[in-house]
Amino acid sequence: MKILRPLVFGAALAALPLALVVQVGCDRKSQSETTEANDLTRKVAEAESANSEAQKAAKTQVEALAKAGLQPNAANIHLSLEQRTLLEARVRDEKDNGTAALLQEILDRDQKIKDLGNQVARLRSELPKPQIATEKDNHFAMAVRFLKGRGLSEEKARALAAQANLLEELRPGWLVYQQYLGGTYLTAVTQGRAEVSPTEYLHSQRVALEQARDESLAKAKDLTDQVADLMTQRTKVQEDVDSLRMEKTTLMAQVTELSSLSQAQKAKLNSLHYLVGQRKELVDEGVIVVPVFARDRMGPKAVASRFGKDLALDGPNPELKIQAADLGLTRIGKVNVVPGSLVKDKDYSVTLAEDHKLATIRILDPERLRNDRVVFAVTD
Repeated sequence: MKILRPLVFGAALAALPLALVVQVGCDRKSQSETTEANDLTRKVAEAESANSEAQKAAKTQVEALAKAGLQPNAANIHLSLEQRTLLEARVRDEKDNGTAALLQEILDRDQKIKDLGNQVARLRSELPKPQIATEKDNHFAMAVRFLKGRGLSEEKARALAAQANLLEELRPGWLVYQQYLGGTYLTAVTQGRAEVSPTEYLHSQRVALEQARDESLAKAKDLTDQVADLMTQRTKVQEDVDSLRMEKTTLMAQVTELSSLSQAQKAKLNSLHYLVGQRKELVDEGVIVVPVFARDRMGPKAVASRFGKDLALDGPNPELKIQAADLGLTRIGKVNVVPGSLVKDKDYSVTLAEDHKLATIRILDPERLRNDRVVFAVTD
């Protein structure tokens, strides 16, 4: 087969499967909320369908070019006018019908890829720009930030986001579309570049929970059967009494352990998880970030394992005390509370002792900080 000079060919578009999850939240009755939700769903689905089709066509094109003896590369996805002219001339001159048909398919598919690319661009221009989820992203927090950016208050944004029945988890790479129209909050989550789609992920989570439930029920039934059998043997064989009592003690210990674990988990959910340290050290470690023209915020090293201290919030006037000596300081000059979105004297208060050796943090809005993470950055 004759080799035409190498054609310039671009990488295929990223595959975006059609699995998506759409949620709606509204702060007032609206006859158009269903239409708006359906419209967002339709547009997202159409854009991803066209994009997936373009990706498949691009992959096929790469294989066809290689089969035709043409060298694809990542510079440009479309054929240039010169390249099309050369291919068309070769189709006319090619005596091998199979080769001519292959080259004609490449020409036809190139036009199809262009048409699909235009279609994807048009459809995506009608959609809000999606946000790419990361490991640290939370759908609820993302929704609140979005709604606050549309002029809603913190309280209103949180209330409206809570109505949307958002996903508990976001996987890195998922695309999150969001809209706020006439009091209605719309959000759609698609697979993006993640390895698993939202639908597949939710299904696998549900299957795992059901499996764990079934296993627990089977174990409980098995334990119940064992106890019944041991009790029957006890009536027959007196020498088994001690063994049965030991079995009973073991089972009761398991029940107590499970109860204690449940209480501990409940206490964890009703507590504030916090970290105390010198502000400079926390910045150096990457736990907090101090922007030039903004408030302090959590850094990349503010992982959950760093927040080992809990403050129970289910009692009256929850507070914690920070000793300067515990931080290797002679005095406490200031306590910065991170994230900076927390409002002093609304969400919390800070009181310094006269000798500046002790700082008392009082939680004024426990609901705002329940099961949340906070850094107390101390400077002398």
